[in-house]
Amino acid sequence: MSVLKCVTNLIETGKITKALGDEALALYERSKGEFQKNMGPAEADAAAALATARSMEAGAKRMKNDVAKQAIAFANFERTMIEHPDGPIAGVLDQLSQSLRSRGTRNVDAVRDDIWNQLSAKFGESMEKYAPGLLGASKAQIDSAKNIIREVFGVSTGDNLAAGAAKSFGDVKVYGEDRARAAGKNFEPNENWRVPQPWNSEQVRKAGGKDGTDFVSDFMAEVDSGGISRLWDTRTNLPATRDQYDFILKRAYADITGSGGGVGTFSPTQRTFEFADGSAGAEAWLKLQGKYGVGDGVMNLLTGHMQKMASEIAMAEVIGPNHRAIISAVLPRLKAAEAQLSTAQRLNPVRLLESAKMVEKTYAVQNGSANVVDGPVMAGILGGLRSISTAAQLKGAILSAIPGDSVTAGLAANFNGMPVGRLISGVIADIQRSGAESKNLAARLHLTAHSAMDFSHGYRFFQDQVAGPAQLRFLATTVVRAQGLQAWTEMMKRVFSMEFTGHLADHVHLPFAELQGVNRPLANFLERYQISPAEWDTIRTAPLLETNGTKFLDTSAIGDQRLGEKLRTGINQERRFAVLEPDSRSRALTTGGHAQGTFAGEMHRSVGMFKSFTISMAATHMMRIFSQETWGEMARVGLPFMLTHFMVGAAAIQAKNLFYGKDPQAMDTPKFWVSAMAQGGGLGVYGDVINSAFTKSGRSWQAEVAGPIGGIIEDVTKLSSSQIRKLYEGKDSNFGTELVRVGRRYVPGTFYTRLAVDRLLFDNIQQLVDPDYRGSFRRMEQRLKEETGQAYWWQPGDNAPARGPNLGAVVSP
Repeated sequence: MSVLKCVTNLIETGKITKALGDEALALYERSKGEFQKNMGPAEADAAAALATARSMEAGAKRMKNDVAKQAIAFANFERTMIEHPDGPIAGVLDQLSQSLRSRGTRNVDAVRDDIWNQLSAKFGESMEKYAPGLLGASKAQIDSAKNIIREVFGVSTGDNLAAGAAKSFGDVKVYGEDRARAAGKNFEPNENWRVPQPWNSEQVRKAGGKDGTDFVSDFMAEVDSGGISRLWDTRTNLPATRDQYDFILKRAYADITGSGGGVGTFSPTQRTFEFADGSAGAEAWLKLQGKYGVGDGVMNLLTGHMQKMASEIAMAEVIGPNHRAIISAVLPRLKAAEAQLSTAQRLNPVRLLESAKMVEKTYAVQNGSANVVDGPVMAGILGGLRSISTAAQLKGAILSAIPGDSVTAGLAANFNGMPVGRLISGVIADIQRSGAESKNLAARLHLTAHSAMDFSHGYRFFQDQVAGPAQLRFLATTVVRAQGLQAWTEMMKRVFSMEFTGHLADHVHLPFAELQGVNRPLANFLERYQISPAEWDTIRTAPLLETNGTKFLDTSAIGDQRLGEKLRTGINQERRFAVLEPDSRSRALTTGGHAQGTFAGEMHRSVGMFKSFTISMAATHMMRIFSQETWGEMARVGLPFMLTHFMVGAAAIQAKNLFYGKDPQAMDTPKFWVSAMAQGGGLGVYGDVINSAFTKSGRSWQAEVAGPIGGIIEDVTKLSSSQIRKLYEGKDSNFGTELVRVGRRYVPGTFYTRLAVDRLLFDNIQQLVDPDYRGSFRRMEQRLKEETGQAYWWQPGDNAPARGPNLGAVVSP
């Protein structure tokens, strides 16, 4: 009996699953091809059949084991859901993302971040060596990154940096696959995590020729040259026969252009093409990815691939190997539980962050379906507009971030019993250390990763693109980096995490009972993240790492690896209170869980722009305040929050006044402190939008709330419907003034260049196009005086300031 008939019979009689049968047939074909290199046809067929039989025996055992793991995972997930003190919906969401009530439940976000940190540490210094500068990656970096691919395919390039990076990436791949299998994940016959194949739908459509003819021709050429060893039929998970190749390639073209390139985690469309080992396969991969895939962004691809590994492993471990099936199974029960809520419970504002719908949206963010580009044209246009708004409206973001992050980090430190002075000294020490030294130390401790943002910046995606979404994202990223916002954020995350391990190191000599008396907040941290006294004793035995006279607890050296992960995820979740960043639940609100390019997805992204800070503040500090058990505890936690954020808002407002050419605002008026609270009390950067809605900013509050798209529509409408019409009718118009105003709003810049650009560029342009420019400038001064009582220290229309800032203006005359 042939192997095909034998396997088919086993599937039909139910003795093995179809997935195992497909894997066996794939192995048989692959093995026969290998054996035929050194054997005759009959011998090769027999050897392949024997290898297949042995694999099927092992596979059957593995399948039983994986089914058991799925059942156990479902039972654990369900038990946590049912037994959760805040109800089943909270029980599911707390396993997906950080608990709103600081329950410390093991969740996908926290585990994913910890795995990402470990993968990043394994990739090592390569992430630092290939990081682009402010203006992008150099040609040498781009060429060397391509050599990494060649090395991964087994080609010796003589590039020592690329060879080391390829070896490290191989270690990442082995670790990731082994950990995923240990969680019960079944890899498809054509699936491995060596190098992904993300095809860019827009580029495939543009460069693929009419109806994909060039796309099919290009891939067939690589098949004929040996660069692609075979094609897979992703519908059957079997190798396609040669006569099917034309159909498979045309279907791949349709799948890629119709689904955004299959950017969901490890999509089947990324596994249609099996590239051969060696030089032929490497060059085929680089050539086709250069035309249809990632362009020059190889390092961005590799780091993104690592992040997807981390997500997939985390979902397999926390939810279950078949996490989609488990989420689908619990959703009807959550909706049924929701139907039993009273009217008062339905009106609870917490339901904005805690509902059955939020479970679906959060899971969509985590599994990647919310990131798929479903409509590339709409996604490109609206995404480009959002990038322009980011580059233009975040000019002064760091002026809010520095005082804001300093306060939230101090509050988070104090809540966990860490002296704020330690945090301050940690910031000073980090500044004194070289950037690479500090990053490497944090990565070695598995606390933070090298910044992935570095690798999404600065690559020329495709040679034929002069402008487009990728270039606009580059513009936005450049502005964020140029003002130091990224460096500041990464430093604060790194310092808080490291100083927390130093805080633990200071207390490891204390048994848990004594720790409760000496530092109750730190003992509360251990209890919150379900670290028992016995586990604390295990942690206490871990070696300490000393550097520059400071001792840190080396969490990677804790004997029990799962306990080390539990401790690190607890630290990382507390870090989200120190340096606010959106988690999956926050991103679910700002994306609606919808794909890019859909109407709903784009509207959510536009309206939600700049609001993730507010959502993160509500989901962390505000929820921490209101989840305290007594009014006294609420006051103890809440009053410092309110008072410090008044001061944060005041500092941010006054810093922006000085940098933007205005005297400080009088601080002895109620209006100032209302503005300060809007700026600092959970609104952050978006506080500027709220404040401008109640001043004569030239934009309606509806447009501000609607996000950048609403603002752009309003600005264009004002220009076209009124000013252009007046010009056409020969009436007096302030078109020039309005045009300059719009230019000021949308030209990118930084906080330290904005004032000079305004005075030396736009004011001079306005003098050329506005007949009443002197009156316009004086009206600007008068409006500022009426609204806040301020004056300009560098007046509009002047090429140089007549005086310095009047610091005495902080008190009303």
